[in-house]
Amino acid sequence: MENSGKYLATNRLPNLDGIEAKLITHLIKSESHYAQDIWRLLKYNGMDALSKPALTQDEKRALVFTTDNGEPDDVAKNRVFMAPFVDDAWQEQCSSLYVYVAGVAPLDRMRAEITVNIEVVVHSQTSVINGNGDPDLNPDANPNDSDSEGNLVVAFKNRATALLKDIIAEFNGLYLDGVGYLFMAPLQIAKGKAESSLWNTRAFFGHRISLVTEMSGVSPNNNFGF
Repeated sequence: MENSGKYLATNRLPNLDGIEAKLITHLIKSESHYAQDIWRLLKYNGMDALSKPALTQDEKRALVFTTDNGEPDDVAKNRVFMAPFVDDAWQEQCSSLYVYVAGVAPLDRMRAEITVNIEVVVHSQTSVINGNGDPDLNPDANPNDSDSEGNLVVAFKNRATALLKDIIAEFNGLYLDGVGYLFMAPLQIAKGKAESSLWNTRAFFGHRISLVTEMSGVSPNNNFGF
């Protein structure tokens, strides 16, 4: 029997289920040095990760967990996931990203604030990396990594902190088509922030970064077509 119930025009959030894929696609396609360093830190486990060659788009896609390259025997090769980090058996000495929608906070019947989490998970044995502040080796070197006489001060970095900085720099204020602007800042209800976390009996540590966007997709009924 056809549903004869009456509906009121409300926010159906038709683009909600595309947020994770759009964030990851942006990261794959971005040529910024922040995005390139994120991929370096995910792929290379050695201390020299930041001095390794930039990844190609095919190399980046190979690190993303999907049904095409994410069969059970291959999961250990993946570094980017569209889900929270919930694998208690995960013991790979590597770094990973976990991207997912964490919450929906309605502002009214037309609008809602969406919280998207990006979890940075780093194995403690890979936490220390060489710095990349030498301007002779890195044209994008941060001048604050050296003193006033040009001597390198930041010779080593924490991998999780480097990933945290790069993710904030890459995504804070980013506009995603069909989604809106992402902010690591408090809006009316939801709060963008970054907090440290520990996982898997403290073998892994990192940060949970919360980005917030306002989203709307109003329809007078449930037949909006997608």
